Amino acid sequence: MMTIDEIYLNIAQSISNAIEDANWAEAKLDIEVVANGVVAYTGDYQVNNTTIDLSVRKIPRDVRNWLRELHSVTTSGGNNKWNRAIFSLTPDGKFNIEFIWDQDLHDEIERLAKS
Repeated sequence: MMTIDEIYLNIAQSISNAIEDANWAEAKLDIEVVANGVVAYTGDYQVNNTTIDLSVRKIPRDVRNWLRELHSVTTSGGNNKWNRAIFSLTPDGKFNIEFIWDQDLHDEIERLAKS
């Protein structure tokens, strides 16, 4: 099992490796974790005040496993409930992750599971 710091480092490195432009200023990975550990993400990065979509095909599939593990570790015990997160990264390696509980997303997943 990886530590949270190792998970963060691997996610940051994967995002950085997926960016083709050397002059990027900030990258973001928008993450959703839904029922049964299903993980989805999209991303973008900034170059000269222009937003460019991050090609998620260039991000290794291992990121899904790391995000599942991060979700499992950070929500164990039910104290830190989240189903969305935004992982922000700058070229110098500094990052921030914002954990979000999206009730509308949760309700939609519940509704679809019942149909």
